[in-house]
Amino acid sequence: MTAFVSTVARGEKPCTGLRQVAAAFFCLSLLAGCASLPKGELKTLGSEVVQENIDFSTLDVNAKRAKAAYAQPAQIRTAYPKTIRVATPGGRDVQYFIEQDDKAKVQYIVVRGTMDDKTLSEDFDAKVRDDRATKIPIHTGFDQDARAVWKDAQPYLKKGYQTYVVGHSLGGAVAAVLGLYMIEDGYKVDKIYTYGQPRFTTAVGVSQLGFLPLMRVVDENDLVPLLPPGVMVNKKFGPYQQVGPEVILLEGPDYVYLPAQTASELSLGEFWRDMSVADLKDHKLNNYIRRIEDKMTASRAVAYNSRENYVAKKKAVATLQPGQ
Repeated sequence: MTAFVSTVARGEKPCTGLRQVAAAFFCLSLLAGCASLPKGELKTLGSEVVQENIDFSTLDVNAKRAKAAYAQPAQIRTAYPKTIRVATPGGRDVQYFIEQDDKAKVQYIVVRGTMDDKTLSEDFDAKVRDDRATKIPIHTGFDQDARAVWKDAQPYLKKGYQTYVVGHSLGGAVAAVLGLYMIEDGYKVDKIYTYGQPRFTTAVGVSQLGFLPLMRVVDENDLVPLLPPGVMVNKKFGPYQQVGPEVILLEGPDYVYLPAQTASELSLGEFWRDMSVADLKDHKLNNYIRRIEDKMTASRAVAYNSRENYVAKKKAVATLQPGQ
């Protein structure tokens, strides 16, 4: 399972064989099934269509920023001329860049999604941040990455500016934790946009993070937002859960919007994907961008419980071939 998570989190083509990927998926599905909410509760929570004014143009612009974070520094500066800093600090293999508009007093921090062996070894560890007034449990590896970025970025950031934090995959989790640090240190964080973000805190943390301006975008078939699995229960802090509202991208104009509380509760039983729909390619940012762009001219909210009616069915044998 570690190799599977490593490949997906980097946004690369899977290097594992079909059997390893299938086994990892099967193990996760068994684990998640044990933590599911009762069927009646799931049915009630996801039965309504939640109407929310989703700005897909903004989601598109920031998804493209997240994609740019994978490029070389010179390419980033060419694409975003107001970039004032590109760095990979602290030996953590997490590249980020700062884009700053002094005239508009706006700044963006964009974090690349990647994962190293040390982070992988800490996949299921969480600890309370003893150096902070807010004692929130945070995934150890993500917290270390966020601390490294924060230490490096702080001299370049301006407190009075509107600030947006963006990231994909592991970079999304780091962006969320980084946004938390910035708010605690007095910066004005207007929004945190993440794409395919894994879980970075537990049930105890979720109960304390209602103030975090996080918008999570999730593809219907992406497994990474379900990691670490909800059954990985920390004895002190409870199971891993997602934070904040969630936009689930379906095919074409369709999407699901879940408010924060509903998304958090449904995350305990949301492992609804099976081998007929799951595809490692769906974690890639190009897939996210395509689906967001499909909704920019016209979009339609559907109920969470009916989302499977809008899923483009795929055959696993056609999409999970060895070497792809």
